[in-house]
Amino acid sequence: MKTQTFVFKYIFLLISVVSANFVFADESDNDSDWALVTEDKVCNIKVFERWVSVDKQRARERSGKMVLKCKPEDILAILSDASKTQIWMSNVENSYVISRKSNTEWFVYTLLDAPWPIGKQDIVSKYEVERVGDRIILNIRQQNNLIAKKKNIERLDTFSARWEITPVSENTVSVNFTTQSTQPNKYPQWAQDPIVRKTFLNNMRKLRRHVNKG
Repeated sequence: MKTQTFVFKYIFLLISVVSANFVFADESDNDSDWALVTEDKVCNIKVFERWVSVDKQRARERSGKMVLKCKPEDILAILSDASKTQIWMSNVENSYVISRKSNTEWFVYTLLDAPWPIGKQDIVSKYEVERVGDRIILNIRQQNNLIAKKKNIERLDTFSARWEITPVSENTVSVNFTTQSTQPNKYPQWAQDPIVRKTFLNNMRKLRRHVNKG
């Protein structure tokens, strides 16, 4: 069994090195339109992706959209509670509030431990809540200076995210969760993207199960 595992890892890494020499069509110099990459038709969740330019770097944006039977404050409550991150987000080993300035601004440390080949990663983020009319926007931006990088843990230092929670009708909201990162892929897109997309979709499903009252 150990021999098979070693052979698999060796082949995967070999393919990764070879594939790194190729340019993928969806990573061109121009901004691309949103493209549907996966969905859950039963839960009515859709995941889109596009490439954009950020500070002369290529950035991948990923967006998940769904409609839930709940109030906007129900979603904000779980997203604002770092101790509940593990309820809806996969591979979270630990998450806690570093400091809190107010009910609309605080800082969070999140430690991830994903299966091989990704491994341990962490994120240091600033959370800010903005209200535009009846819509709630939660912006998450990197704040790396608060905690020093740790040995053997990859810092996701270009990650940012945005939650938009918009009432559709009484007790029904539209949720749009968008992430952005200029972090280069460690492995070929054809190998890494399906894993990331599946995890992203599962996170949306788990959040839906926790807050959906319909």
